[in-house]
Amino acid sequence: MGKTAKLEYIRRIVPLMLCILGIVGGYFFMSVLSSLLCLVAACGIYAALPHPNVPSGAITPVVKPPVAAFDAAGFGVGILFFSAGFIGMGVSGGFTAFLALLCFVPASASLVFFTVSVRQATSWVRFFGNGFEFTQFGLRARVLYEELRYAEVRQWEAPGWVAWFQSTIGSSGRRSAILLNGETITNTLVFRHRDGSRYTISSELLPDLQRILIGMDRAGIELPSGISESQRNRIRRYRERLYGGDESQHGKKIAQQEVARIAALIEHSRRRPSR
Repeated sequence: MGKTAKLEYIRRIVPLMLCILGIVGGYFFMSVLSSLLCLVAACGIYAALPHPNVPSGAITPVVKPPVAAFDAAGFGVGILFFSAGFIGMGVSGGFTAFLALLCFVPASASLVFFTVSVRQATSWVRFFGNGFEFTQFGLRARVLYEELRYAEVRQWEAPGWVAWFQSTIGSSGRRSAILLNGETITNTLVFRHRDGSRYTISSELLPDLQRILIGMDRAGIELPSGISESQRNRIRRYRERLYGGDESQHGKKIAQQEVARIAALIEHSRRRPSR
C-alpha cells in the first residue's frame, strides 16, 4: 500500500473514531459541547486532508456508485454499530453484553466500504509513448513495452454482480492490477511482464487504443494476439506514416554511415604527410 492510500485510510478511520468517541463519550462522561466538537473535528479532518492528485490523461476506475456513497455507507454502518456495541457493553452485563459485542461484526463492514473508496481514489493507469504506468492503492508500477513478455486481447465475461465486484474491488499489489468497466462482457487488453506481473484493462476504457498499439509496434513487441491481420497491417502503416519506414533499419543505416565516416577520417589522417 502506497503513501497516498494510507492517507486516504486516515481520512476515513480517524473521523470515524472521533464520531464514535463523541457519541459514546456523550452518553457516558462528555458534555454536549465536547461531543459536538468531536463531530466537527471529524468533518474537518475528512474535508481538509489533501485528495490524491490524478495525473492528466490517466484512466480511472468505473465508480458505481460514487466514492461519496461508499464513504457514507462506511460511516453510517461504523458509527451505528460501533457506538451501539460500546454503549451496550457499558450499561449491561452477561448475555446482553455479549449481544452488544456482536455489533462489532456488522460494524467491521465499514472497513470494506472504506477499502473500496480508497481503491477507487488511488488507482489509475496512464499510457506513454513507450509504455504505461499502472497505479493501484497508491503503488505505482512503470512498465516499458520492451519489458513485456506478450500482450493479448481476451473477452472477459461474468454475471452482473461479479462484474460489478471485480471492477469495484479490483486486485491489490504490483503483480496483478485490474481495471475493468463493470460490464458483464468486456474485451480486455492483458499485458504480461517478464517477471510474471499481469496488468488487465478493459479496451473500452482506452481513449486511443491505436496509439497504444503503435507504441508497442515501435518497441518491437508483437501486437496482441486476438487482433486480425488486417488490423496489424493497418497499425504498421500508421506507424510508418507517423515515424517513417522501418525504424530499426533506419537506425542501422545511420550507424553504418557513422562507422564509414570515422574510418574515412582515420584513413585520411594516416595519409597526411608528416612534417
